[in-house]
Amino acid sequence: MPKEEPVYPFCPDETKYEKLAKIGQGTFGEVFKARDKKGKIVVAMKKVLMENEKEGFPITALREIKILQVLKNDNIVNLLEICRAKATQYNRYKSTVYLVFEFCEHDLAGLLSNPQVRFNLAEIKKVMQQLLNGLYYIHRY
Repeated sequence: MPKEEPVYPFCPDETKYEKLAKIGQGTFGEVFKARDKKGKIVVAMKKVLMENEKEGFPITALREIKILQVLKNDNIVNLLEICRAKATQYNRYKSTVYLVFEFCEHDLAGLLSNPQVRFNLAEIKKVMQQLLNGLYYIHRY
């Protein structure tokens, strides 16, 4: 019996969230710390870059969404919903798409690159356990 595809939440307007700060930038897009105006939960909003796309929605973003829709595990960040910002003259009349994730205060790469952060043996073991559990879950799926 084939697995049933999950029904995925979609919010038609990104103004549901108040952007608090820009927390990341890269070739993938921009990431903002934001707060849900009604529920007051803090989230991370990843803006999908569309400027260089001639063929529609970026295939890399589609792959990311498809994978994250089915991966539900404590050791994998949760994709909460997908939001669209309305097309305006400012963004050349293109819609902007945001992937809305649960907010994580720190990421491992950031902690490892900070010379003031030192992990003790127990913390190293816990991080490795979480990484391996997440990896096992992905490969088992």
